[in-house]
Amino acid sequence: MTASVPEGFFAQELIDPFEKFVGPLFERDEDGQRVVAFRVDERHLGHDGVHSHEGQLMTFADASMGCTAYWDNDHAPCATLSLQVSFLRFPKLGELVECRARFTRKTRSILFVEGAISVGDEPVMSATSLWKVLGAR
Repeated sequence: MTASVPEGFFAQELIDPFEKFVGPLFERDEDGQRVVAFRVDERHLGHDGVHSHEGQLMTFADASMGCTAYWDNDHAPCATLSLQVSFLRFPKLGELVECRARFTRKTRSILFVEGAISVGDEPVMSATSLWKVLGAR
């Protein structure tokens, strides 16, 4: 799937086959913090045909927070241990959904990441996750 790159963003190179299926994803730097985004298209809609499916939003949060876990931890491979989300509203077809993720805590083998997912200035979901640094003890 191809989509036009939103102004100020660049297309992310996706490696994971599932992320390729639900992408494209875009990213940009915002005052030293990476912002990851996707535009809601027909593949992302739920049963009502208007709003983004919960599974798409959770996949996006996982992918975006995983980027933070990887990029901001010296590119160490990691895997999701847990992901908790709270939905506030469901984005509509055509809306640009953005995630701003950050570490809340780091140990040698576990990363704690939280994400704020929004459309413009309006929050649509919050998420917290734990990541296992692969190979770390």
